[in-house]
Amino acid sequence: MTYHKAGLISSAMGLGMLALSAWAWAAIPSGQPIPVHYGLDGLPDLYSAKAEGLLVMPLLAMGLTAILATLPTFDPLARNLCRSQKAYAMTWVAAIALIALIHGAIILQALGWSINMAQAVGAGVGLLFMVMGYGLGQVRRNHIFGVRTPWTLGSDRVWHQTNRLGGRLLSGLGLGSLLAALARAPGVVLSLALGVGTLAISVGMVIYSYWLWHDGSAEEQPLP
Repeated sequence: MTYHKAGLISSAMGLGMLALSAWAWAAIPSGQPIPVHYGLDGLPDLYSAKAEGLLVMPLLAMGLTAILATLPTFDPLARNLCRSQKAYAMTWVAAIALIALIHGAIILQALGWSINMAQAVGAGVGLLFMVMGYGLGQVRRNHIFGVRTPWTLGSDRVWHQTNRLGGRLLSGLGLGSLLAALARAPGVVLSLALGVGTLAISVGMVIYSYWLWHDGSAEEQPLP
């Protein structure tokens, strides 16, 4: 997948979200509040009027699309990122798809459907993490996408080893989150597990990259 294809797909999803909002505007009774924020248990704890509830997520998706499309141009290592654009583009599309999933769940809940948002988001985040994990094992050293520490950015070898391990761990966390959501794990448990798991992987990769650098394995070598 290329940057161009990712831009087309994510733009189409953004327009589809706007079309869904236009349909929902007529379907949702006037004056009915729409949930816009949820607690760890997956239940809504903040409501808003139609305009905010139906437009925030599509605008967020379109804004993120614009940001992700332009970010690579600011990277001093843009050539490396371009050579890894499949991994970047797949994660880009997966992120917009997650926003679209949340938007659809919000509208369904506003229409009276029983939706556990923690489980829906847990499944969506799980899929996103699995896509990101796959991409981390392939992406080359850059300043935009991947595990970026002073030690990974200073060595192709440390970058490759750190991101390969980080990708596997992130994919494992994503698969666990997806399975837990499908098994209808309690929202609080699912949310906390995702948060703790993400933090643990982030801290662990910083420590691991530092260890690789100081273990003497940071000499520049051609990647396999």
